[in-house]
Amino acid sequence: MKKTDLNIFFELGHSFGYLLGAGSYGVGKEYPELLVNLAFPRQWLLAFLNQTNEFERYLSDSRKAAEALLRAIRAITDPDRARAGHPVTQEECDSLVHGAAQLDECFERETRKLSVFTVTPKGTRDTGILIESPEDDFTPDQQKILPKQFLYDLKQAARCLAFDAPTACAFHVCRATEALMLAYYEKLAGQPWPYPNKGWDSYIDHLVKLKAPTSITDRLREIKSSDRNAYIHPDKSATIEEARVLYSLCDGVNYYMAEEMA
Repeated sequence: MKKTDLNIFFELGHSFGYLLGAGSYGVGKEYPELLVNLAFPRQWLLAFLNQTNEFERYLSDSRKAAEALLRAIRAITDPDRARAGHPVTQEECDSLVHGAAQLDECFERETRKLSVFTVTPKGTRDTGILIESPEDDFTPDQQKILPKQFLYDLKQAARCLAFDAPTACAFHVCRATEALMLAYYEKLAGQPWPYPNKGWDSYIDHLVKLKAPTSITDRLREIKSSDRNAYIHPDKSATIEEARVLYSLCDGVNYYMAEEMA
């Protein structure tokens, strides 16, 4: 998964005006003027290649055309050439026009295979944060003590919520909360979970015995009573609204457990 900056593609097309427009370059033009006129296309060709470096399967011809056009621009604007005083030739002008036309044709054809989706909002949550960094809900000090398993399931839950996979979101956010519960128990007890019986009821009961704040244990019982175990069974599915509420409930109690641990 990669975030796509559509502005790069817009600016790339816009920069073709510098290559195809009258007066931007031509036979006999000198180096300083060329450098100014070709800087904009060069900048956006580099951005295009960087943006699409993981899309070789879909944009192979477009990338090859962009690389060829970039080489042509670099050859014309080479500083050694400027020091030698060589003006632009007709052949070099033709290479720019042909290169821009070739990239335009390849990109128009290949983008039909490239799918770009818009992630719809999930309540008031920023979808960019859900997809890329849901741990930003926690302070820097809290993030230092968050278990790896918790972070893994939190990221999975957040992405499932963003991409409308609510049952998977419910499953992963409960797994994340359980991982943090165990880490919180270990922090309070000074040892890993030692008992053969596992499950939320046991974890919560022992947190109560260890004097965990009721603001945490009561919230955990609320989540437990919401039939969270049902989401691991194939006959139970969560709606996107249920997943959003469950994610928020878990996010809140996880924040307080992390705060106590930090």
